Amino acid sequence: MTPTGTPSPDENDHEFCQECEQYDLAEAVAKAEGDASRETDCRVLRRRHQQAEHGGQQPWRSH
Repeated sequence: MTPTGTPSPDENDHEFCQECEQYDLAEAVAKAEGDASRETDCRVLRRRHQQAEHGGQQPWRSH
């Protein structure tokens, strides 16, 4: 477990994915800046990536 209580990458069945993490970070930044459109774009792009690269499953995520 990480200090925040989320599972670390080696504690579950999915691999860590840097691209997914980049989408998560971009979404968080957009949310903090109040940019709902960009926030939605990040979610859509992450889902497309997950479908293409992970068979629709979500790899380990930090939140």
